[in-house]
Amino acid sequence: MTTVGQRIREIRKDRNLTQRELADRVGINFTYLSRVENDRLDDEQTPREETLQKIAKALNTDADELLLLARRIPDAFRERILAKPGIFRRILNLSDSALEEMLKDAEVCDEAAVAAAAVEVASRKAK
Repeated sequence: MTTVGQRIREIRKDRNLTQRELADRVGINFTYLSRVENDRLDDEQTPREETLQKIAKALNTDADELLLLARRIPDAFRERILAKPGIFRRILNLSDSALEEMLKDAEVCDEAAVAAAAVEVASRKAK
């Protein structure tokens, strides 16, 4: 499994940035960034959510991915889970195949909603 440090390094290199350049953009010491990228941190030293958010912004990448790789639950996820704990308990108990099927059904619903909205807009323009 990819670690948050490995993923940060991969994205940083894809963006043609040095560790020093990224560290300057984020406002952290480049030696700390090096330790993050090389997985040389204790659990207590894992970057905080705020730092991971800044790194993601500097790299123009998905902050949620970095947070989850660091085993930190993004605030938006936490709030949604706490608002509907029973639903998330049921989702956690689904098999992989049942979860995949549920996602396919949700995509079909999303596509149907988009198609219905397009028809509505078209009918308004026709009037």
